[in-house]
Formats: sequence, C-alpha cells, structure tokens
Amino acid sequence: MSRLLHTSDWHLGHILHGHPRDEDFDGVLAEIVAIAQESKPDLIVHSGDLFHSSRPTIRDMFRAMRTLRELAAIAPTVVVAGNHDSPDYFEFFHSMNGPSYGRGLFFVDRLRPAHDGGVMTFEACGGEQRIRLAVLPFVHPNRFWRRDSTTGTSYADYTAAMRGLQGELTEALHEEYDPDRDILLFSAHVFITGARTSPSERAVDEAFETPPEDLPVVSYAALGHIHRPQAIEGLKFAARYAGSPLAMDFGEADETKSVVIVDADPGRPVRVLPRRLSSGRRLTHFTGTLEELKAAADQYDGTFLKPVITGEEPDGLLSQKIAEIVPNAILINAAPAREAAAGAVLDGDLGDEPELPDAFRAYLAREGVDADAAESTVTAFLHLLNELDDETLTPVPAEEQLRAALENPWKEAS
Repeated sequence: MSRLLHTSDWHLGHILHGHPRDEDFDGVLAEIVAIAQESKPDLIVHSGDLFHSSRPTIRDMFRAMRTLRELAAIAPTVVVAGNHDSPDYFEFFHSMNGPSYGRGLFFVDRLRPAHDGGVMTFEACGGEQRIRLAVLPFVHPNRFWRRDSTTGTSYADYTAAMRGLQGELTEALHEEYDPDRDILLFSAHVFITGARTSPSERAVDEAFETPPEDLPVVSYAALGHIHRPQAIEGLKFAARYAGSPLAMDFGEADETKSVVIVDADPGRPVRVLPRRLSSGRRLTHFTGTLEELKAAADQYDGTFLKPVITGEEPDGLLSQKIAEIVPNAILINAAPAREAAAGAVLDGDLGDEPELPDAFRAYLAREGVDADAAESTVTAFLHLLNELDDETLTPVPAEEQLRAALENPWKEAS
C-alpha cells in the first residue's frame, strides 16, 4: 500500500488585519511535519499557494524552505505553484533543491509537457509499487490566449484549453502504465466548478472554472486554490481540496482545517483520511455586553477576537475595556453594536463587502449603461483584474515591432 500526504495553500506571509502570524505558521507547520513523521508517507504533495505574495520576504522563504526540507527528509516532496506564487522564484527554489536534496524536493514552477516535468514518477513500498503524478500548476487565462492565437479570448477557450491540457496529461500518465504496480495521481491548482468557497476568499471568476468531469481519472486528485477543505462530489474517483492550514480571515473561522492522508493500492479505491490541524490562534466572534464578555472571557483567551459590544455608546476607551477583560486576545475592529452596524468600514470581513466585479456592475447600472454593454465592460474589467495575477505581460504589437527594429536597425521596415 502506498501513502500520500496532501497539504495546500499555506499562504506564508499572510497578515491578519495588520497582525503578522509568524507564531501561528510556525506552530501549524510543525504540526504538519509531525503528522508526516508519524504517518510515513511515500510522497508528499503541496498543491499551491505556498506564499501569500509572489514576492515573499526572506523570513517567509526561510520558513518555507526549512519546513519543506524537513518534509523532504521523510518522503519525496512536490510543491505545485499556485496563483499567489512566483514561477521564477519556484524555478530558483527547484535549482537549489531538486532530486538531490533529502529524498527529493521538487518545485513545479509552470505548465510543463509530460516529458519535461509534467508527469513525475516515484518508487513506493520499497519498489513494489510506483506512483505516477501528473502536475498542473496555476495557469493564467492569458497564457492560453497567447498559446494559440486562433482560439480568441472568449471564456469558453479557457475551459477548452484546460480540458486539452488535462487530456494530454491523462495520455502521458497511461504511457507504460502497469495496472498491477502503478498508482496514478494528479495535482492541480485550479477552481473546480461547484467547489464551495469561504466567505473571505476573493471571488473566483466563474468563467475560469474547470468542470470536475474534465479532471484526469486517477486514484486521487490533490487540489489546491480553495481554502475550505472539501471533497469534490459526483466523481468515480477521489478528489479533494486540502484547504489552508490556518483560517485566513473571519469568514473561515468555523472551518476545520486539515491535511489529507491517502492510502492507495493499484486498481483499488483509495482510503482518504483528513487529519485535523489545531495549531495557531483561533479566530473568534463575540456579540454581547461587556458583562457577558466577562462571563465568557476564558473561551476567548489567546484568540484573535472580533467583538461587537451591545449596550455601549461610542467610547474611545472601549478597546481598553475589552483588553482588560481578555488580556491575551488580539482584538480586531472592536466596536459598539450601533457603530458596527452603521459603519461597514469597521467590519473587516472581506466576505461582507461587495466584490469588485459586483460593485462595478452595480455602478454601471446606476449610470444607466445598457445591460449588454455593461456586461461586456465587466468582462473586460475581469480580464484586467486577472492580469494582476500574471507575471507575464501581455504582448503589445507596437512594442514588438520596436524590439524587432532595434534588433536589426538596418532592415527596411515593411
């Protein structure tokens, strides 16, 4: 029997309403390493968003490398780039690690053909079994538009292109496939149609979804991108988002965070066991009077606490009063109930604010823009938003002509 440990979406460097979370990350990463040491997997997969920013700090890079090298000492470890990760940084990380470090520490920086890192093979069970892993890091829609100019830029092209990529990986997985020995796995940083997002997550453009039926048919699909741990329903094989190990905002406060242990044998259904993570400060809400908070103070000790106090007028000393009741809590946007209800700016949950596309759509409606024209404008706006996640600049024809002229200044322009 082969064993996989699946983790995802660490978002190292994430800051919660101005509060760094170094201690939380150190605690939960140590917990993940301990689970790996106990469970003794044959392979460890991180399905993307290792960092919260594409330009992580030195401290966060050190934290990531230290933890990943501890994991690589246990089993070969593969990290797939997510939309928050820098492909160039991942390429550098891989050059400094790779198969020579520990039992192997591999960074999948960008979309690659099967023969050039798109499909990876690992020995398992002392060589009796073999794991074949197809990997698909986050692929920005613009890459498809540049990859094949004949497809245009419509939403349908993204789905079709992703279907084609996954089909190519499926074919490659089955090359030299031995059904008595091989276990097929897939890992991708992608949004699957129907996946449940957390209220605090940035809205996912539904046009850039991947239908679950387009996933390669494997023993297990290790997915990243969505913070809420969950299984993908309606498939004949197991597919799961491991989710983030820490709650990223108060919209995730009630989620049970986890890593996933997967036991697999060739030709048999896998056994999937989520392992609960408990490290890090909890994110908590409280609504009530100061007296009620005093009575329940113990349960908020050591948490990030977002209190709404009833029966109080606006008071510059309110935060101080709350801090005296729960001195070990970190207060987030403490406010009296009247002020909290009246001022949306005092409510820091991203999920409570309209997403940019919705706000822009509402603005166009207020301005009397025709519905069809408004929708095409919102579509263009979404494309611009997605450009922000792509490190590769969109080609500009005039710039390309200028570059060509500079490369050969003696050639007469056509």
